[in-house]
Amino acid sequence: MKMRSMVGMCFLAVLMLFALSDQARAEFQLKQLGVNPFYGPEIKSNEQFRQMMDEMKVEMKKGFEKAEAIGLFDDFVAQAGRTDIRMIEVNPGEKLQWMIFRKGKTVKVVKDVVWVGKEPFPAFLVQVDKAGVRYVFVVPSKCGNVSLAFVGPVPAVVAQPAPDAGPLCQVRVTPQNLAVGGEVTIDASQSTDPGGAIVSAQIQVTDGGNNPFMKKTLDKPPFIERLTMSKAGEYMVRVAVTDNKGNESSAPGCPATKVIVTADKPIAAEPNPGKFVADLGYMYQADPAHYLLMRIGYDYYFTDTFSLLGMVGAAPVLDGEDDTDSFMVDLTANLHQQRMFYGAGVGFWSSSTDDRLDLIVNAGYRFYGEVDKFNVAVFVEGRAAFDQFDELSDYARVGAGLRFQF
Repeated sequence: MKMRSMVGMCFLAVLMLFALSDQARAEFQLKQLGVNPFYGPEIKSNEQFRQMMDEMKVEMKKGFEKAEAIGLFDDFVAQAGRTDIRMIEVNPGEKLQWMIFRKGKTVKVVKDVVWVGKEPFPAFLVQVDKAGVRYVFVVPSKCGNVSLAFVGPVPAVVAQPAPDAGPLCQVRVTPQNLAVGGEVTIDASQSTDPGGAIVSAQIQVTDGGNNPFMKKTLDKPPFIERLTMSKAGEYMVRVAVTDNKGNESSAPGCPATKVIVTADKPIAAEPNPGKFVADLGYMYQADPAHYLLMRIGYDYYFTDTFSLLGMVGAAPVLDGEDDTDSFMVDLTANLHQQRMFYGAGVGFWSSSTDDRLDLIVNAGYRFYGEVDKFNVAVFVEGRAAFDQFDELSDYARVGAGLRFQF
């Protein structure tokens, strides 16, 4: 009865970990570029950008597959090969739907990324229009991590405009939700004039009572203004552009954009530094005893390659008379190398016959899933009490099992 009760309790704990794993997922807060670069050298020109595309095409295709966007890959490559790819800046607070990066030689994808660095970072802008939808990609020049920033309808433009039809205004306002003291970027650099050239952009920002908050005219490209929001409230941003003939843009160009400024600065959530772990396996002692091994715990990652794993569990006796049902508390340090891991640590093993302080060594291989998602590994483990090293042939315990990470 005691064994059944312990098995049931551990099984319920594993089910609770499965239920809680989905709730632990949140936006990934990106603080620094270049930690896991997709492409090594910094990309400083369009020519180097196209060189990166040629060299990394195979790896890039793998990234699009993992991002479930393989249908956009050929269009992205074709558009990225154009000569007029331009640079933009991605500001703190801007969101990316996904980002491709490399960890070692493995191509990976992280979703729901928010840039929380202190400064904007420069990136190449690639727009892909397909089936009436515009996909906006940004590629940081520092690391080449291809990222999907925005998906929306293709802006309506006047087909075959006459030379004197006037300028066509396009504007992007980011972010549209921020805290007091944050910065809004008003980007009208994609505005065009088929019959001439854009010579100025007029920006007007009003508050919720339609009172002027800021009014400014930009008289030289790239027609980008950054505005610090000093007061909470709702604001409307309106932009118009003027060409070299004095014509000003009109509807449907540059609709008004609402910006909401909150009173308090949000506390940025740190990315989850670890994972919940559950072990299920078998352990053998020569004296003899056969155990069912069940453990749950948390693996805290200090770096991508080093973690500290704490676990508690039970070891009901399946067969043998030299020991009774036991429980354990283990702490091991683990080194991660691609899909392999190696660990060593100490553990407390307690039963009605003896309490022991163990030395633990183990190793394992992750055969299913990625490290940043649910995965399963097989592991082997050996453990022995420090005061029984002279009796290893009788009292050392060896085992193997499956390790689940959430």
